[in-house]
Parts: sequence; C-alpha cells; structure tokens
Amino acid sequence: MKLPNSQKSGGFTLVEVLIAVTVFSILAASAYVALDTLSRAADRHRQRSESFAALQLAVARLDSDLRQLVTRAVATPGGRAEPALLGQSDQLAGTRAGWVNMASSRRSTLQRFGWQQGGSGLERLVWPVTDRTTASLAHAETVLPDVESLRFSYRDHAGRWRDEWPVGEEAASLPAAIEAVVETRSFGRVRRVVVLQ
Repeated sequence: MKLPNSQKSGGFTLVEVLIAVTVFSILAASAYVALDTLSRAADRHRQRSESFAALQLAVARLDSDLRQLVTRAVATPGGRAEPALLGQSDQLAGTRAGWVNMASSRRSTLQRFGWQQGGSGLERLVWPVTDRTTASLAHAETVLPDVESLRFSYRDHAGRWRDEWPVGEEAASLPAAIEAVVETRSFGRVRRVVVLQ
C-alpha cells in the first residue's frame, strides 16, 4: 500500500543545515570578539587602577614624611653635623618623628629618610639610625615605578622658592613649605605642596 504524498518525512535538507551552522558560527564569532574586547578593557582598567593606587600611596608616604619633619641635626659617618633637612632640586634627606616602634626596641622614634629618583622609579631611603656611622647603610625601596623626573623646591620664610635647603642663616630651621613635582609616564605631572610652618 502506498503512502499518500502528504505524509512525507519532516527532516532538514542539507542546505538548511549548512545555513543554520553558518549563522551559528557567525553569532559565536561575534560573541567571542565582544567578550575578548570586554576582557581586554577590564584588564586595562584594572592595571590603570593599580597604577593610580600606587601613585596615591607614594604621594601619601612622601606627604607623611614631610609633615613629620623635625629640626634635629644629625651626625654623619665623618663626625660632622648635617642639617635636619638637606635638600636639593632632585633629592632630599630629612629627619622625621613618629617612627613606630612595635617591638619596643631600644631606639629613637626619629628616623632619617630620603627621597630620590633611582633608575626609572621614585625611591625612598631609610637609615637604621639617626646619627649614622660607616656601617649604617641606607635601605632603598622603589615606591613608584615609571617616574620620568622628580623635582623639589623649598620656600624660605621671606616667601622665595629655592632649589636647595638650607640657605644661609636658616640652616637650623625648616622651610615654610616644600613643593614636590613628580612626572610619571601614566599620569603626567603630579604636584604636591606641603606647608610646614
């Protein structure tokens, strides 16, 4: 007995299957490109956020050091006195208060520190003692990478900006303010002025 023509098989033809696979492939490729672009953008955003957080931390540490400067002169390994703040246009060294002593060691709460550009980064130097000997070596820590330049200026009590400190009769005192300008590759020029008196 013959089946009527109205009861043909309901399958897909080869052309229909190929069209469906092609459309699915195009949609999958488009979705992959979109997800890859989003992933790269998220990675760039994360890296920029981390770089900005490192910049903020470096500026906060520099600010903290400068705000806690004290006027105590220190002894150098050669036995001569060095001012509490010894500053040049591209680096400075100073004595600060507030060095936390968590282990209750027998040491001062004053700390000798310095800031300079080392290699391609901003470096913070610390000495283990305030009055140094030949065995007192500085420990250098790169606080911020990718720094192109570092510049300090010192405002005297007459209101003039200087490239060095101390100046003349003000050797025993601190400047009225210190300006720090850091040029970074990622964020450009960052300027910070800390008023001391």
